[in-house]
Amino acid sequence: MSCASVVQKALRPVKVCHIPYRVPYGIGLQLQEHLVNRRAKARAVLREAAIPVHEQNRHGLSPEMQRHLDVAQTDVLLLLEHTPVYTLGRRSDQAAMGAILAAPHVDIFQTKRGGLLTYHGPGQLVGYPILDLCLMNLSTRCYVAKMQTFLRNVLSRKEINVPTIESPSEDSKYTGVWTDPTRKIASIGVQVRHRVTSHGFGLNVHNEALEGFRKVVACGLPDVQLTSIDEQLLKLGRSSTLSLHDVACIAADEFGLTMGRSMEDADDAFIHVV
Repeated sequence: MSCASVVQKALRPVKVCHIPYRVPYGIGLQLQEHLVNRRAKARAVLREAAIPVHEQNRHGLSPEMQRHLDVAQTDVLLLLEHTPVYTLGRRSDQAAMGAILAAPHVDIFQTKRGGLLTYHGPGQLVGYPILDLCLMNLSTRCYVAKMQTFLRNVLSRKEINVPTIESPSEDSKYTGVWTDPTRKIASIGVQVRHRVTSHGFGLNVHNEALEGFRKVVACGLPDVQLTSIDEQLLKLGRSSTLSLHDVACIAADEFGLTMGRSMEDADDAFIHVV
């Protein structure tokens, strides 16, 4: 099936949760895992009750089962900014030792996402979509392709207008968004477990986000430099007035447009009750 021809079901809006303060990576990881595990438990309850996870007709269902359906069918987009951290993907990465030696006071986490070593920190917008790919009728390959398209669309918006190119290679190390063959502005690394996604993307907004990359070989690409929206706008002779919050709002809107989904802000209490 073509990635451009997926058939969408009638889907609930994606809940957007933008956390407006810097989040330690461990807390962000716990939040993702909680959302994924809560969904898995709801699915298990529905399976035991012989209720399809994608059931639309709720007539005759108990309030408890309706709550489980709500959890099982609700996709989430977490948008946030991390305190400085290096993360490792599933693939072996010799650059990890360099990160440990170069930045002994920066946290390092082993994760289950795809890809190699990368950096998250102030000035970078991080997005963690928690999506049911079955509901969206998407393969993992198509999902990653749509993530790349989504980020390129964010950068092409008139408020930003930073040109991008196709990835210089089909090698998985080059997954992400590029402004030229040697400069990468956004990284993508996802995990898909029982067709539910976690982890996601990091988009460099401010130059501050580049500091951590200068000490390591990111994504296993020694000849590649990381860049940012601010840096690219300066090269184009423009100054940036965009805040990270501005870019987060653009990203939430463009995520819905690219994925064919409606978006809905999560309640203020969402972050405390998920």
